[in-house]
Amino acid sequence: MDNGPKMTKYDERSPERVKQRFTVAPRVDVYENANELLLVADMPGATKESVSIQLDKGQVTIEASRAEDMTGPSLVSEYRPTDYARVFSIPQGIDASKIDAQLSGGVLRLRLPKSDALKPRRIEVRSS
Repeated sequence: MDNGPKMTKYDERSPERVKQRFTVAPRVDVYENANELLLVADMPGATKESVSIQLDKGQVTIEASRAEDMTGPSLVSEYRPTDYARVFSIPQGIDASKIDAQLSGGVLRLRLPKSDALKPRRIEVRSS
């Protein structure tokens, strides 16, 4: 007698239904100055709630999604539901506690501040 979980076999003739979405790597500009790295990503149609940013093991992962725009023609790729995904390797010395992200008009600005140890500093010379 088998007391294992009951399994249900589905009809093999019916195909699995999945909704396909486009996944694209958003265009990103990367800027660096003495204080921070700045990533500017174009993700038109993405909302604050759909954006996910993860920092793990020296990589930052940016993901977002755009729902279908009901006001535009659904055959134009600009209005199709789209997932955005991009991964960046970041240098050591980023202060993770001060990372800031802002989304405005479909443009994500991700500020990755450098830790004080990496910032250039001026050494004062004293006379004796």
